[in-house]
Amino acid sequence: MKKWLSILFTAVLVLSLFSGCSKNDETASGSTNKSNNNKVEGKLTIWTFFGQVKDMAAQFEKKYPDAKVEVKVFPGDQYQTKLLNVLQTGKDVPDIFDLERGYIDKFINSKYAANLSDMGAEDLVKDYVPYVQALGRDTKGDLKAISDHSSPGAFWYIRENAKKYLGTDDPEKISEMVDSYDKIIELGKKVNKDSNGKVHLISHFGDVYNLEAYNTKPWVKDGKLTIDPAWKKNYEIQKEIFNNNVDAKLEFFSAGWGNAINDGSVVLTAMPAWAGFMVDNKDNKANGKFGVAKTPKGFYMGGTYRSIYEQSPNKDLAYKFIEFIASKEWQQHNLEATGNMPGLLTVYKDNLETFKSPMFGDQNILKPYYETVKDIPAYKPDKYGEEVLSKWRKVAGQGIKDNADIKEVIKDFKKEVKNTFPELKVD
Repeated sequence: MKKWLSILFTAVLVLSLFSGCSKNDETASGSTNKSNNNKVEGKLTIWTFFGQVKDMAAQFEKKYPDAKVEVKVFPGDQYQTKLLNVLQTGKDVPDIFDLERGYIDKFINSKYAANLSDMGAEDLVKDYVPYVQALGRDTKGDLKAISDHSSPGAFWYIRENAKKYLGTDDPEKISEMVDSYDKIIELGKKVNKDSNGKVHLISHFGDVYNLEAYNTKPWVKDGKLTIDPAWKKNYEIQKEIFNNNVDAKLEFFSAGWGNAINDGSVVLTAMPAWAGFMVDNKDNKANGKFGVAKTPKGFYMGGTYRSIYEQSPNKDLAYKFIEFIASKEWQQHNLEATGNMPGLLTVYKDNLETFKSPMFGDQNILKPYYETVKDIPAYKPDKYGEEVLSKWRKVAGQGIKDNADIKEVIKDFKKEVKNTFPELKVD
C-alpha cells in the first residue's frame, strides 16, 4: 500500500506541474481536490442499505477533515430497485454504492462499476480472506467491489446450557464434539433423550445448507446445471437430523429461532458473526454468557461490498474511501465497535490472542472463525448461484419433510431450474 500511495502522490505532483494554475479542480458536484500538500478534499455520496456506513463515513471524515461524505440509507427491500433505476438513467447516481452478496454479480458485471484493479486495488486485497476478495471480482477476474468484513459463522451456545447437556463449556472440546455430521447426529439424539424432547442440539436441518452452500462446487458450469454429489449426501444427512429430532425445526431467522438463542431450548445455534443483535443483552445481562465453537465446515452468510460508479466525477476521493475501508485502521475499529469479523487476514492474526467481546467473556473469539474462513473456496459470484441454491433449499427442504427419495427431489429440482433459466442445459 505504501508503494502504491508513493506512486499516486508522485503522479499527482507531476500532473500539478503540467496543469499550472488551473482553477477547474472542483466541479459543481464536488469532485476531489488535492492540493500540493496532498490534502484530501471533496464530497462523496454513498448509497447503502446498511446503517453502520454512517460510522464508516464519520471515521473517514475524522481521518480526512476536508472530505465530506453524505450517506443515504434505503430500506433493504427497496434498495436494489432504486439503485438500478438511477444507474440506468444516469441521474443522481452516488459516487459509491453498496451491494449485497445475494445480487452483487449483476452489478459488478455491468458497465456501472469501475474497475478497481486498474486503480491499484489489488494491493488492498492481497492479504484478504480468499473468498472475500474473490466475491468482488467480475467474470474477467477484475476487482469491481471490496468488502471490509468476512461475515463468517460458528456455533454459539449458552455456557451453562452446554455444561448441562454436553458436559463442558470449553469451546475447543465442543468443537471436537461436533466436527462431523455423524457426531452431530449422535450427540443430538442424546440431548433430545436426556431432555425428554424439550431441548435440541441444533436449530434446523437447514444449518447444513448454510454450512455447505459455499463449500460445494458451483451450480452452473459452461452453461450446464451441475449438481455436486455432496448435495445428495447432505440430503440424507438432513433427513437423519430431521427424523431423529436432532433439530428443533426452527428455520433460520424465524421468531422461534431467535427465542431459542436466548432461552436455551437449542444448545448450538449456527450464527453469523454479525448477528449479535439477536441476543437479549438488556442491561448487559448476556455478558460472559455465551461461547463460540467451530462448525464442521467453515461458512459465511451475507456480506456487504462497495463499488465506485464508473462515471463518478469524484473517483480519486471515492477510491480513497475504498482504500480506507480495506485498511487495518478501519477494520480494527469495526471489529472493536461491532464484533464483525475483518476481511483482512492480518487483522485476524493481530487479534487472535487478545480480542475479547463482553458477551463471550474471556474467550478469544476470533480463533474459531479464523481457523475456518481460510479454507472456504474462493469463488467469484455468478448470475445463477444464489437463485439455484434457493431452489435447492426449497425443493430439498420439502422433500425432507415428506421423506421423499433423493431421485424425486432431483427430478423436481431440475424442473424448477429449467423453468426459471430456460437457457441452461439440464440433463
